[in-house]
Formats: sequence, C-alpha cells, structure tokens
Amino acid sequence: MPLTTRVIQETLRAASVLSFTFREAVQDVEFEGYLIPKGWKVLPLFRRIHHSSNFFPEPEKFEPSRFEVVPKPYTFMPFGSGSHSCPGSELAKLEMLVLLHHLTTSFRYLYCFPINFEY
Repeated sequence: MPLTTRVIQETLRAASVLSFTFREAVQDVEFEGYLIPKGWKVLPLFRRIHHSSNFFPEPEKFEPSRFEVVPKPYTFMPFGSGSHSCPGSELAKLEMLVLLHHLTTSFRYLYCFPINFEY
C-alpha cells in the first residue's frame, strides 16, 4: 500500500484540511528582517507551506511520488504539528484508506476518452 499512502499524502498536501492555526511566539524571533516579539500571535498558513515551490517542486502538479522521500520537518503538516496537532489524524488517514479501498474494489471504471499514462 505504499502508493495508496503516497496518494493520500499528496491529496492532503494539495487540498489542505487545515488552512491555518493560531500560535503564540514563545520568544523574540527575527524572520526575513522583521521582528516577531515574544507573546505575539502568529498565523501559520499551512496551505501556503504545502503549495510552496521551495518545499514541493511544481506544487500545482499532483505527484504522489514526491512522498517517496520523507519531507523536511515542518513542510508537510496536514493536521498541524506538535502538541496542538489534530488528535484524530491517524483515524482520518485510516478512513481515507478504507474509502479508497471501497472505491477501487466496489466499482468498475471505464475511460470516456483515451488517456496516455506515463510511468
């Protein structure tokens, strides 16, 4: 099931479940010439991170193979990260696996027009 897992990861990257969350700076941080003082509220935009070409080349392209290598820390966070991450993330991923299983085994699929696949 490695391919199925990568398809789910790429789906979570392409269509972020969690768009943003609020955090609080625990210390003064300088970011790109700006000072973020300790105590300020910070709003990380996960969709922006997941669609950054700095972390994912050709981010607009659906490419499950990009997850053959584990992403760098804090570049793929579909359910948040750290102590505030979604407690149901593993259940949600399992539900996606079950859904894909039923979709692929319960139906017959026909192409409406010729498609050339490249592998």
